[in-house]
Amino acid sequence: MMIVRELWREAARFPSAFAWSVVLLLLVFATHIGQAVAVAWAMTVVFTGEASDVAYALGLIVVIAGARLVLSLAQTSAATRLGGQVRVALRRKAFQAALSPSRLHDTSVRDGSLRASLGDGIDGTDAYVSRYIPAVVQVCVASPVVVLGVFFLNVWAGIVVAVAAVCAVFGPLLWKRKMARRGLEHWDSYEALSADLLESLRGMATLRSLGDVARTRRKLHDRSEALRAATERVMRVSLAETGITDFAIQAGFVGAVMIAVVHAVTDSAPTFHVYLLLLLSSEVFRPIRDLSRHWHAGFLGVTAIPGLTHIGAFTESQPSPTSTPSSSATLTPTQGQQLQVRDVRFCYPDAELPVLDGLNLTASTGELTALTGASGAGKSTLFDVLLGFLTPDSGSIELDGRPVRNDDIAVVSQRPLLFTGSIRENLVVAGNPSDSELAAACKAAGILKEIHALPAGFDTHVAEAGSSLSGGQRQRLALARALLANRPILLVDEPTSALDNAHADEVMRTLHRIATDRIVIMISHRPESLTDVTCMLRLENGQLNSCLT
Repeated sequence: MMIVRELWREAARFPSAFAWSVVLLLLVFATHIGQAVAVAWAMTVVFTGEASDVAYALGLIVVIAGARLVLSLAQTSAATRLGGQVRVALRRKAFQAALSPSRLHDTSVRDGSLRASLGDGIDGTDAYVSRYIPAVVQVCVASPVVVLGVFFLNVWAGIVVAVAAVCAVFGPLLWKRKMARRGLEHWDSYEALSADLLESLRGMATLRSLGDVARTRRKLHDRSEALRAATERVMRVSLAETGITDFAIQAGFVGAVMIAVVHAVTDSAPTFHVYLLLLLSSEVFRPIRDLSRHWHAGFLGVTAIPGLTHIGAFTESQPSPTSTPSSSATLTPTQGQQLQVRDVRFCYPDAELPVLDGLNLTASTGELTALTGASGAGKSTLFDVLLGFLTPDSGSIELDGRPVRNDDIAVVSQRPLLFTGSIRENLVVAGNPSDSELAAACKAAGILKEIHALPAGFDTHVAEAGSSLSGGQRQRLALARALLANRPILLVDEPTSALDNAHADEVMRTLHRIATDRIVIMISHRPESLTDVTCMLRLENGQLNSCLT
């Protein structure tokens, strides 16, 4: 038996589904024992010529088979519910952990590896939770009970099947540990291939333009070969483990049969006892055979445990408070008049000098605050500190005299991400706004007329990454989405960097409108887009200084 404590703890969080899946599985096994007794009776009455009892015995067998069918369906339903609840809980915690500031800044994490863990890794835990865990309980409870029954019928047969059962369960344990180590290599190869494939698909056009297709093809081939080799190693270890289990089961059953035959010949044992001894000697190993089968089915999820642990899927995290969008169609933001950053200092671990060194900033509602500075001066770092992605070494960040919270800030990145789906689906990511709120946000962002001009309006399909929309439309949709978050502070990173002058002017007019009732801070490298900005600051040497417009 391979006990994965993390998955047992997750299953124990749902005691009702866990208990029902185990109890029903034990009841299903009880029907096998009942059927063994009924078959032994039927064979006995046939052997002794008591024809009048044959019909009763056969009827009992049919009734027990029907009961097992019903119980099996109920057990499958309970086990499926348990596996589904664990998967949902794991995926929720994994996503929360993956979207934490520390994870978002972890440069060692590859998107493909993360996708493999969040997708196939979590899905792979289902077989272990829904099948293997109940099977472990069944082995621990049912097999000893049946061994006692065999022991009652014949002491020596009971000893033989008990020793064989112990060998069948614990004999392959060393192989299972070796298989687990090989399995980790298998999962690492799977993650690496998934990461390389995702990155290659994303950069396909770039790879083709650089003439790097052949090298990428060789790289993916090497990854595929590594995965194939790891899979073969796992299968070889698995076959050896299966062989050990099968040998112990067959040896135990053959030993019990030989003892039963000797018992029948020398002791003139009752026919019913002999038949029952043979059938129960086989039933002792049924839970063990099920356990072995379910282990192989759930092995993928077991090998994904280290990756899920690294993400933080098994760590309880406190949900961040979220703001509730206003029911008003005017989308008046939550209260917030002044953001004050006092003497903030931040230095990256491997850097000699701080990126932010005693930085001070005051931004108020009613004015658009623009940050400029050379590349690498720390503008994006300042945004990450404001968002809570990075923790400053010293200093304070306050909104209206209180510490700023995560739900105080909305952000529009330099290249806003739009998802495949409709415009409406991209906008409702911020909550569950009404149609009037959607319209108000899009009007404030200057995109409402263009949406209404589309054939399907808000239900117009958006291609992957928003490629079916212009750069200006993507920026303004991202602004509308940020407005629907209804937060008093809006951070905008390089909103006009990829736009022509006409679209850049539209976005800037939108930001000026938004700044009338929100604190808006933007990063910009385009001097021509800042002609109407009254509060412009330049970041140099870790500090902000006023500069002329």
